[in-house]
Amino acid sequence: MRRPLRIVALALLTACSVGTAAAQQPAPTPKPVWVNLKSGVYHCPGSEHYGTTSSGEFLPEATAIGRGYSPNGGRRCGEAAASPLLDTSGVVRPVPTLLPDSGPPMPTVGLTNCVVLVLKDGDTIECKAQGPVRLIGIDTPERDQMPFGTAATAGMAALLPAGATVRLSPDKTQRDRFGRILAYVWYEGASVNWLMIRQGWAVSLRYPPDTRYADWFDKAEARAHAEQRGLWRVDGFYCRPRDHRAGRC
Repeated sequence: MRRPLRIVALALLTACSVGTAAAQQPAPTPKPVWVNLKSGVYHCPGSEHYGTTSSGEFLPEATAIGRGYSPNGGRRCGEAAASPLLDTSGVVRPVPTLLPDSGPPMPTVGLTNCVVLVLKDGDTIECKAQGPVRLIGIDTPERDQMPFGTAATAGMAALLPAGATVRLSPDKTQRDRFGRILAYVWYEGASVNWLMIRQGWAVSLRYPPDTRYADWFDKAEARAHAEQRGLWRVDGFYCRPRDHRAGRC
């Protein structure tokens, strides 16, 4: 019975964004966006390619973002449809919450640029030139760990706008067994890996020999857990992703 209760809890936290005023005067339902399934971007109502591409589907904007699709041109259709994030007060916010601390400094050498095309999930992005990139040292709920996997992807979407140019830095291992590039991702000088853990959308995952920032990540997880940020507030890591993949829970 614990899993249904967690899903209800996440739904209730999401409902907090509606508020008393919305209950008195319901907001109009926004039109769906048009997702181009080939390019991985979506188009807003009234735009040139809305509903016209050969392969696509209509989705609510929040759903499109949660599945890893990015807005054409980098601007979302409506702020109200931004990916929901949970802060420590239980309020759903469309932007990352402010943090009292900061992550590791960005290195000055060994960096390569990556233009983000699609967010595969909460710990994997698709770069225009490099292809799939797995973020080192973090682990987010799998897609079948609903609704936590979708929430983690939405957390990533709030950190990385569509078409963002990020910097990649390596560790010891270049690729994982699936052929994905392994990297630390930096956006505007900040560690995306660290932010995903610190905001409560990912847990730390030590995978030797790639442990350059492992201590930073472990401390970020401990603080996110203690402060009940993100998925910690709804017991979203009751089964850690690694244990889920191994069938232990």
